[in-house]
Amino acid sequence: MFGTRLVMLAVLVGLFVSACAQPTPAMAQPTAAAELQPVAPDPTKVPEPTKVPEPTAVPATPEPSRFVFAHIGPIRTMDAPVTWFGSTHWLTNSLYDCLIWRKADGSGFDGQSAERWESIDPVTWRFYLRPGITFHNGEPLDASAVKWNIDRVMTDEKLMVQPQWQFIDKVIVIDPTTVEVVTDKPHAYTEYDISYNGCQLLPPKYYAEVGAAGFALAPVGSGPFKLAEFVEGEKYVFEAWDGYWGGRPGVDQVIYQVIPEVSSQIAALLAGQVDFVTSIPIPDRERLEAADGIGLLYGPANQQHLLEARFENTSGGLLEKYPGYKPTTLDKRIRQAISHALDRELLGEIQGTGRPSLLRVDSFNAEAVGQWAGLEAAVKWYDPELAKQLIKDAGYDPSAGKKPLVHIDSPAVSSGNEKEVAEAVRVMLEDVGFQVELNILDRAAYSEQVVQPGNWRELALNGIGGSASLVPVFYNCDWKSKGENICAVAEGEWDALSRKILVETDPKARLLLWEKFWDFYVEESAEITLYFMDRVMAMSDKYEWTPRADGWFTFRDLKLKK
Repeated sequence: MFGTRLVMLAVLVGLFVSACAQPTPAMAQPTAAAELQPVAPDPTKVPEPTKVPEPTAVPATPEPSRFVFAHIGPIRTMDAPVTWFGSTHWLTNSLYDCLIWRKADGSGFDGQSAERWESIDPVTWRFYLRPGITFHNGEPLDASAVKWNIDRVMTDEKLMVQPQWQFIDKVIVIDPTTVEVVTDKPHAYTEYDISYNGCQLLPPKYYAEVGAAGFALAPVGSGPFKLAEFVEGEKYVFEAWDGYWGGRPGVDQVIYQVIPEVSSQIAALLAGQVDFVTSIPIPDRERLEAADGIGLLYGPANQQHLLEARFENTSGGLLEKYPGYKPTTLDKRIRQAISHALDRELLGEIQGTGRPSLLRVDSFNAEAVGQWAGLEAAVKWYDPELAKQLIKDAGYDPSAGKKPLVHIDSPAVSSGNEKEVAEAVRVMLEDVGFQVELNILDRAAYSEQVVQPGNWRELALNGIGGSASLVPVFYNCDWKSKGENICAVAEGEWDALSRKILVETDPKARLLLWEKFWDFYVEESAEITLYFMDRVMAMSDKYEWTPRADGWFTFRDLKLKK
């Protein structure tokens, strides 16, 4: 029966096709179909098995984007207010939010935990927090949490940043999302200072639960990245936080890998093991620029090289390590002779990016004013003959073998080429009649043996920042330093001038005070500025990042290149 239906179907199809292809003929009588016998199936053939559909392929999970930063070290603690070292705050800036933060181009401030803020009167600033924001652990970041944090940095004398927060009198909680910061007097740099070291907000309840030691091992913040894992002093892995108010960061992980030697950093970059190196020595720049997948970046370091001159011998560990020692630099004429003996242009060339300066702030700051500001003033200050005369005026006679002794302590490398700069300083000082002893240490040893205990003898070569808001703080008698008591040179008119700068809210009047401040700074030569530095950096071309005006290596705005 089945076969008969197939035959009839074939006949009908054929008739339909024929009818479509030819004119219609005269109707004919249908021919009886022949009777067909059904065809038996072939018992030797095995039916094809039914195919099971292929399963839909599951897309592979993409590898997380990892950005590895070669950090020269040391990294001290993740409890940010404990230290003021910028190299540590680079990391903590990813982990914590502040109330507000400095714009990357240096033009002002951006809100972080605070979405807006305003000056209510000469001593009161009001901050309005973003509603509903939390720390990584879900603890609310509200006005009470802000008050706890600012009270802590104001009052805990164990924190290195504590002296920088003494301009605040009290913090008032208005409601859960509104907080007021009241200064003890009008303060010229409130916005800057409240966005500087120590501004990082920690979760108060969690901190109380785990204590200081526990928090250092498992810190919690509210920034765009969470600290996922770390080996203390070696490697810190930050992972993007989905709950950040500003959205998920542009990369999944930022890893700070401590590699103390610059040559090892560059080798790791060329091998693809790291993505960023901060300071490229002159001999390596051409090689890196020609390497596939690597590009050079240029930007300000907002950092200077200066010589810390010992102007008193009662502070720090000096007399403990060198009992009865009297540095030759106690005499201001010797400090001035050192300053005049230094060819800052040449030293800047040796460093690689140095721009000669006599001042403690970089030239892009409005506060760089007065007769000692600018490149020309710094170049003209070089006067070897005057240096020789000042040595004689101080009672020495180098031609008769009576030379003032100067010890110079320096790191081998920190911001860049310190060893070479220190060696050049030695030659310049010897040329005008000094006897020089040079002590070069690796960076960690230099910090631990010289800077932290404050036991250098005459000179220490340091790379430090140049914040205009902090310089007057460092030069008034309230400033506490392990290394030296600034009152030994600043007491009196200079101290009073520093205090006036900090309370003068009229910008024009404040700049007139700065001109007088720099007269004291250059005359006393307690710190001898050499130059401000720019940076030549190298980065994998997989990423996009713009150097910050303040020289900080924070990567909130880092992105994968499209």
